[in-house]
Amino acid sequence: MDTREDYILRFIGLLRQAIAQILNYRVAGRYDEALLAAFSAQEKLFGRKTAELAALDLEELLRLLRLDETNAIGREKVLGYAALLRETGLVYEAMSRHDLAVGCFQLALHGMLTVVVEDENSPDEVRTLMRDLLARIPPEQLHAPVMELLRRAGEAN
Repeated sequence: MDTREDYILRFIGLLRQAIAQILNYRVAGRYDEALLAAFSAQEKLFGRKTAELAALDLEELLRLLRLDETNAIGREKVLGYAALLRETGLVYEAMSRHDLAVGCFQLALHGMLTVVVEDENSPDEVRTLMRDLLARIPPEQLHAPVMELLRRAGEAN
């Protein structure tokens, strides 16, 4: 494994640790700290401030995650970002901010679906997480691109 891949894999490990920290804050009812940890992890993942990231659409964010990466590392970074979005959505859900929670869940689902559509051999756990996210989003709120990706992934009802 070359130095770049080793660095990325360590970074993905740090992202997983950040997600665990967010989970711990959420379970303890420390929602503001959980959100700060989520925003901090997102800034580190992209190397940009949250305000900059908010101005970008999801396709651009996914492109940035994969920029100059191997396919495998790019997929891992997208799945890591999706996991971060899911956990952030769970924090918002615990805060009774269902509008923000659904937005996070939809973005996470979209990211996971892009990986599944590109790689039919995605782990079963990814499809299980996708189904969990799908159950958290009211069907009438699913965006057209997500519905198309669901159809392409064989997950449409």
